[in-house]
Amino acid sequence: MKYYPAFLDLRDRPCLVVGGGPVAERKAISLFDAGADLSVVSPTLTPALHELADKGKITYRKKNFDQHDLTGMFLAVAATDDGAVNMAVAHACRKNGVLVNVATAPDEGTFVVPSVVERGDLLIAISTCGDSPALARRIREELERTYGPEYGVFLEKMALLRRKLLQEVPNEEDRRKVFQALVDADIVYLLRAGQVHEADNRIAEIVKAVAG
Repeated sequence: MKYYPAFLDLRDRPCLVVGGGPVAERKAISLFDAGADLSVVSPTLTPALHELADKGKITYRKKNFDQHDLTGMFLAVAATDDGAVNMAVAHACRKNGVLVNVATAPDEGTFVVPSVVERGDLLIAISTCGDSPALARRIREELERTYGPEYGVFLEKMALLRRKLLQEVPNEEDRRKVFQALVDADIVYLLRAGQVHEADNRIAEIVKAVAG
């Protein structure tokens, strides 16, 4: 199956996880971290999910799933340990036009969750379209060694600089040249070596040289 790759903005969007075990916990926390307005339906919850519910950070419905749980939902994840329940969730989602991921049978859903390398705002997603999860895992491990935490730090600095340049450098082409020069420079390598002060100086030098 050929999938269409996309990154979803889930901030404040209503999302549902069906299930309360370890797999559901992993899926739920990923959605929560992405800013989703998250609900979990399950007779039981892991301690971590209970803590989120007790703090009011997620909505917990202590019950078995029924299709009314999908009302108003943008996205759902079927993550119980019962394949029949997961299939029922998938069927109801398809019927109601809700995006769905099925933990036990990815092909039955409308999207799959790729293997991801995350370094701050840098997200690198890997998928083999279900043909070889082992290969996706190996590629992810290789990318993790190549792209370290310094890339997240670099992007933090670029985000701050972007806001500053939008105010101080009105010409879009000049801003583009600055950011290209920064990417082509050795800033990431300085950050990898822990030379943060030197990296900041290099950024300032490049901005001054390119944008005046």
